[in-house]
Amino acid sequence: MVKLNGILAALALTALTASPTCARPVAAIDEHSFEGTWVRASTHDVSDFILGIDLPYKTEAQNIAAEHLRLFKQGRSVASAHLTCRPTGVQGVSATKGGVLMLVTPQEIVMVFQEDREVRHIFMDQTHPKNLQASYSGHSIGHWEGKTLVVDTTGYNGRGQLDEVGNPHSDQLHVIERWTPSQDGNVLSVEFTFTDPVYYTQPFSKTREYRRASGQRIGDYDCAENPRSDDFEILTFTNDLFKPTCVRPIDNGLAAEKVVCTRIRSRPAQ
Repeated sequence: MVKLNGILAALALTALTASPTCARPVAAIDEHSFEGTWVRASTHDVSDFILGIDLPYKTEAQNIAAEHLRLFKQGRSVASAHLTCRPTGVQGVSATKGGVLMLVTPQEIVMVFQEDREVRHIFMDQTHPKNLQASYSGHSIGHWEGKTLVVDTTGYNGRGQLDEVGNPHSDQLHVIERWTPSQDGNVLSVEFTFTDPVYYTQPFSKTREYRRASGQRIGDYDCAENPRSDDFEILTFTNDLFKPTCVRPIDNGLAAEKVVCTRIRSRPAQ
C-alpha cells in the first residue's frame, strides 16, 4: 500500500508539472519598442502616386506635374534633392531606400537613415515652438495613442518634394504619420496624411510598411562630392537648389584636376 501511494504521488506530480496552466508565462511584447533597424518591406516603388493623375492638384501643382511628364517622355530625368546630396525631407522619410535605425527614449525618438545619412528627431509630448525655423525636414513632435506612434510635422521650407518623381509641396505642408506595429512587433505599418493648401485642394494619404531587420547595421553612405560634370547631362534641374555646387569639368573625355564651384542663390520659401 505504501508503494502504491508513492507511485500515485509521483504520477500526480508529473501531471501537475506538465499541466499547461503551470507553463512559464511568455513575456509580453512591448508595443512601444521600436528600437532597432527597420527596412522597407518593398523598395520597388519610388512613389505611391502616379504623376499628374493621383493627387488633388491645384493648377500650379498640375502644371509642375505636366512639365515633369513632358521631360520624362523626352527621356530626361528630373533631378531630386537625393541625387545631389541635399536634405531629402518628406521624400526621404516617406520613401526610404536604405535601412533606418530607431532609438527611443521617453523624451524623443531619433531616426538615423542609412541613405543620405540624415538624422530625424521626433520630440515626444511637446508642442511646436512659436518661432519655428523652417527647414527641409520640418519640426516633428510625437505622442502615443495606445500602441500607435502619432507624429505631427510642420515648419517645412518648401524647397523639397513629396517623392522621387517630383510632386511638389509648399512651406504650408502639414504631415501626420501613424506608426502602428503588428501583433508580433516585427512589422510597422505607417500611414502618411499630407495637407498642403498651396498645391492641393484637399488632404491625401499613402501607406508604407517596414519590417524589423534584426542584426542588420546601418552602414556607410558615400554621397559623391565634386562629381564629373557629365554625370548630370541627362538631368533636368527644375530646382536650382538641387544642382551640385562643385563639379569637375570634362575636357576630351577626361575630368579636370581643378574643381569649379558655383554659388547658387537660395530662393525664398514659398
